[in-house]
Amino acid sequence: MKTIIPQILAIYLPQFHIIPENDAWWGKGFTEWTNVKKAVPLFEGHLQPRIPMGHNYYDLANESVLPKQMKLAADYGIDGFCFYHYWFKDGKKLLEKPIEALLKSKSLPLNFMFCWANEPWTRTWDGSFGSKEILMDQEYGGEEEWKYHFYYLLDYFRREEYIKNDGKPVIAIYKECDIPERKKMLSLWDRLARDVGFNGIYVMLTHRKPSYIERRIYGDAIYDFEPFATFYRLTREEHNICQRECLVDGKSFRVYDYAKFCNFMINRLSFSGVDHNLGIFSGWDNSPRIGSRSEIVFENNYPEIFEYYFRFQMQRSIDYQNSFLFINAWNEWGEGAFIEPDEEYGISYLQAIKNVKKCLYEQYG
Repeated sequence: MKTIIPQILAIYLPQFHIIPENDAWWGKGFTEWTNVKKAVPLFEGHLQPRIPMGHNYYDLANESVLPKQMKLAADYGIDGFCFYHYWFKDGKKLLEKPIEALLKSKSLPLNFMFCWANEPWTRTWDGSFGSKEILMDQEYGGEEEWKYHFYYLLDYFRREEYIKNDGKPVIAIYKECDIPERKKMLSLWDRLARDVGFNGIYVMLTHRKPSYIERRIYGDAIYDFEPFATFYRLTREEHNICQRECLVDGKSFRVYDYAKFCNFMINRLSFSGVDHNLGIFSGWDNSPRIGSRSEIVFENNYPEIFEYYFRFQMQRSIDYQNSFLFINAWNEWGEGAFIEPDEEYGISYLQAIKNVKKCLYEQYG
C-alpha cells in the first residue's frame, strides 16, 4: 500500500484590509495590523512587536497580494490555505472580498479550502477582553438559509484548486456543536453536493476544547487546532512543567516554553473511532490584541525547534495515514501564530517546512 504523505494546510486569516464594519466598530482604517503595530514587550525577553519582513504591512484589498502569498507558500512545500470564512444569517459576509477575487483567476498557484468561523462577531477582536458585546450575532436559520449558503460555496467547490477528499469538497467548521440542527444541515449539504456531481461533502470539526469532542459530532473528521487541542487536555502538573510565571502589571503572568509543551503535544494519543488529523503551531502570543490579559504566551519557539516538532507531527500523520496536517497559522500576526517571513527570523519557518517535506518525500518516494 502506498504511503500517504498528508497535505500541509496553513490556516489563513483575511483580516488585513479595511471593511466598513470594522471602520464603524473600531475606528476608521482598522485592520489586524492596527493591533500588531501597537504591541509592546510585557516582560524581559518578550519578542514584541512582531514586524513583517521588509515592513510589508500588506493590504489584501490589493488583488495581487493573495496570489503572491499562495505562490510563496507553494514554493516552500505548503499544499493549501485553509481560509477563515465568515458567514452570518441571510447571507451576510465579512472579510470575503480577497477570497472572492480568487474566482476571477483561471488558475491559482495553491489549493485551498474553507473553515467556517461560525462564532458571533464580538468586541473581543480589538482587545476588549471579556466583553460580551455582540456586534453581529450568529444565527443559522433553516433549510432555505442552508441552501443559500451551500450555493454560495459551490462556486469555490467547483474550482479545480478547491481541496477534495475522495471526490468530496472539504470544509471545516470551527464550532459544529454550536449549530442547533447540525445533523439536518450537514445532511442537506451532503445531498446538495451529490446532486451537483460530487461524492458528497467532507466536513471537519475544529478540535479546540475537549467538550467539542465529547459531544456527538456529525461531520467526517476532526483536526487539532493547536496549541489549544493540547493545552486544554494537560493536567495541572503538566502545565506546571511547561510554564513559568512572571509579574506583569502586578499580576501573575504565564509564559510557556514551546519545546516542553510540544513534548506533550506529540505524545497525545489519536482519538479512536474518528478520522483525527493532527495540528502544529509556530507560536502563540495574543498580547497584541489583549495585552497582559493574554491567556497564554509561548517563548523559545525558534524555527529550528518548530522544524523538530513539525517533523514529529508529519511522521505521526503518516503513521496514522491521515489526509491533512494543519498549521496554525499562515498569518495570525495578532496571535503570534504565523509562518510568514518577519524581521526576526526571515523565511526560516517556511524553510523548516520545506526541509521536512523534502526529507519525507525522499524517504517515502
